[in-house]
Amino acid sequence: MAPTSLDRRYCQTPFGQVHYWVTGSGPFLTLVHQSAQSSVEYERITPLLAESFTVIGLDLPGHGKSGDPDHELELEELTAAVVAVLDDVGAEQTHLLGHHGGVSVTIDLSNRHSDRVDKVIQSGGGTRSAEQLDALKNTPMTRDLPMDTDGGFLTQTWAVYRKMSAEKTPSELTALPFSVGLQARMRPFDMHHALYRWDGEAARETFTKETLLIRGTEDIYSGDVAARHAQMANSTYVEIPDGGSWLFYEQPEACAKVVREFLEA
Repeated sequence: MAPTSLDRRYCQTPFGQVHYWVTGSGPFLTLVHQSAQSSVEYERITPLLAESFTVIGLDLPGHGKSGDPDHELELEELTAAVVAVLDDVGAEQTHLLGHHGGVSVTIDLSNRHSDRVDKVIQSGGGTRSAEQLDALKNTPMTRDLPMDTDGGFLTQTWAVYRKMSAEKTPSELTALPFSVGLQARMRPFDMHHALYRWDGEAARETFTKETLLIRGTEDIYSGDVAARHAQMANSTYVEIPDGGSWLFYEQPEACAKVVREFLEA
């Protein structure tokens, strides 16, 4: 896979300075990462998409190379940060791709700024019962593991990241989200709690965009994506074999293929 040159930029937002990059040519395609990750999540797939699209990757406030906000943001504020990036680039309309927590941003942005969004790709955004949501809310995150001088918290965190990986994913690929996640735990906020507070089901009732739903077959945090597909009349559903919770790190070629087929149809 040939490397792609990323034009890295910063823009000022009400929530601090936001880092983003742009590459490729063609219609805009904006990539929104999951909680505690960054635009690095999409760097392996970007060369395959930049052949047909102007790809925008961004670090949400409090993530990656973006600045820390002065408070824990609500989802609507994360959406506003994405819109600030679109304004800075001059993207009047864009396709959107979000993974896990990034799915919620694609829904909120589409609802609030429908005229600026074309097609949407949502990865790992399935349905969950109230009991499943409560379990997620009450399960400590790896960032909550106390640091110890022997580094035991690193071993515990690595075990979680391997569990989130597909069985065939080599350790050197798991190490990519692992390293990004370790940096995230040093930051005051990430987007997990904003997602828990957001009324996602109400937002989905008014979401109408043509949507591609993706699920890695070994993604333990995807929820029931097939059930979500059954609820969405204007959706297509594709499963990606050997893909876990780190789908775009793990299977960039397979993901790029289905994304391009959907957007170019």
